[in-house]
Amino acid sequence: MGYVKFLAAIALIGSSAWVIADPGFEPALAVVGSISALVSAFLVERRNARRAQQKQSVSKSSIGVQAGGDVSIGSISSDKHVK
Repeated sequence: MGYVKFLAAIALIGSSAWVIADPGFEPALAVVGSISALVSAFLVERRNARRAQQKQSVSKSSIGVQAGGDVSIGSISSDKHVK
């Protein structure tokens, strides 16, 4: 993900230089596009970091199944969980 942020930052610098050198509609759109790419790269990274934080707890003689979120599987008669 770091290379995407790097490329988006380079695109922002390049498009900003283009706006300064040749003010117009197309260079302004390039700046807006590169800003949106840079912001979305940070937002996607934050969302992926939140998804990676999962917990799982199962009973002693159980098999754990990891799903898309936090999972807790256990026997009705057993209160102890192995973490």
